[in-house]
Amino acid sequence: MAITANAVDPSTVLSVVDENAIAIVRIDPQSFHQLPDAESAYLRLAGNSLPEHTRKAIDPVLEMKNVAEAYLLFSASDTSHVPFTRDPIVVLSADTNQTVAEEDGGDGLGQTRKVGAAMVAGNLARLNFDRLGKPSDAREVFRAAFSALDPAPLQFAVYLNADRRRSIKEFGLAELERLFPVDTHRLAEVDWISGSAYPAGAAGIEFLFHVADGEDANATKTAIRKSIEDRLSAPLEIQSSSDVNDRTLRVQLGASAGSRQLQTWSVEAKRKIANSRLRRIALGLHNYHSAYSRLPSAVITGKSGEPLLSWRVALLPFLGKAEYALYQKFRLDEPWDSEHNRPLADQMPDVFAVDASAANANRATVVIPVGEGLFFDGEQPKFGDVIDGISNTIMVFETSDKHAEIWSKPVNLTPSPSNLDEVLGGHFGEEAVVVHGDGSIHWIKPKALGESLWGRFTRNGKEPYE
Repeated sequence: MAITANAVDPSTVLSVVDENAIAIVRIDPQSFHQLPDAESAYLRLAGNSLPEHTRKAIDPVLEMKNVAEAYLLFSASDTSHVPFTRDPIVVLSADTNQTVAEEDGGDGLGQTRKVGAAMVAGNLARLNFDRLGKPSDAREVFRAAFSALDPAPLQFAVYLNADRRRSIKEFGLAELERLFPVDTHRLAEVDWISGSAYPAGAAGIEFLFHVADGEDANATKTAIRKSIEDRLSAPLEIQSSSDVNDRTLRVQLGASAGSRQLQTWSVEAKRKIANSRLRRIALGLHNYHSAYSRLPSAVITGKSGEPLLSWRVALLPFLGKAEYALYQKFRLDEPWDSEHNRPLADQMPDVFAVDASAANANRATVVIPVGEGLFFDGEQPKFGDVIDGISNTIMVFETSDKHAEIWSKPVNLTPSPSNLDEVLGGHFGEEAVVVHGDGSIHWIKPKALGESLWGRFTRNGKEPYE
């Protein structure tokens, strides 16, 4: 679906901001898609500067390649340990085709409504329409926070009003300390934080801290600076004016200054994406079992028993609307490389690639263990066949790019004690990620587990679980 939209006037965005707003994320999808894969992997998680659950709101916007600009408005959460709500308001230009709420057969962005020059979408019950456009402290704070930033594919601002700062001082908030490179009690001294990823086209991340108390701004900026330097081992570029009227501290983590921190965030982001994709696979397998009282066969076969397609094709209807639409295009009675099915092999869903930043093309690195005594043993495997217990037995695992096969091709790996070192892992250093039959995700170190690792693959070996 072709969707076009003009850039959103910042004043339009501010017109739908109320006092309950705590964070705003600005996304330029077109610039985002021009970034290298490794960088876009962690930018998909808002540069790791927002809680993990916000990814579900950000991802659909990032996929709108023909949208010039979009804003996500997060309200303060009622849950003390999570600062942001899970369902933000999305603000686009009113020129945007409103069918964007059902973009490409996805889950959509929810309700839509035109407000002035903006089109807002999402859980509109969170907006107080009677207050929209009226003066508010939040509106002025966000205006200042964004105006201080250079242009970038992704920008954000967080507003900490007096009540929020008091709460942080009294109870702390580890979630915010993980998001920003500063101790939590120092966050209680700032009234807003903003930042950008790839500011002005330069690799890196930039943070701005605005001190709440103007009377002792210099002392507070010095304390924040020391906190940052203590937390980050890499050298930093920190800009701080000695002017008592300047309450802003600018911290730049560039490609040279903060490469170690950026690499850490990139790896962490890729792990979170892997968790999300494997969780979808596990849920899809469980839903398949609920529908058919068995798991999908390792291969889809023809009338004469000849292998035609991979188990992944059979799982597509249980992964989402877009995947179901792809499933409907396949001819299940033809081989994967038939004249009709072969072009579909180049449309692999991302969920079958465990590493978001790798150039997987159409080769899947998410695989199942197939063979005698393994989770997928026989033509119609069932959870009840797993004598050792599905919570103790590996159902899905990651393999290296070397062993990846075209995702729709009916070829599977058969792990064994002799080849585990070769077929397991390959994208996360010494660690590998696996999914047990109960859907739980485990990050393991195969070499550290030694011979006991094989016991996790067998379904009826009765080995002790370690």
